[in-house]
Amino acid sequence: QSEKRLGFIIRMDGTTVYFAGDTDVIPEMKSIQCDIALLPVSGTYVMTPEEAAEAARLLNPKIAVPMHYGAIVGSDADAITFKSLVRNCQVEII
Repeated sequence: QSEKRLGFIIRMDGTTVYFAGDTDVIPEMKSIQCDIALLPVSGTYVMTPEEAAEAARLLNPKIAVPMHYGAIVGSDADAITFKSLVRNCQVEII
């Protein structure tokens, strides 16, 4: 299994958004400062809800938004599990 390490940091109007893309938890997350973190949670090709919760802990955003679930892979349960595990920030399921 190859490691995936491509994400994007977007700064606009005083807000920093981290789009994790299709990734795993990576050490660099400790050094990323963001207001909003968009984190994959399906566990298929990306982080599981538990791993995404660890990423949220490392990133420490104000808001975490689960993504990459429910349409092609994963289910709504992945987003709900993620929300139940995150304790350090607000989670918005969209």
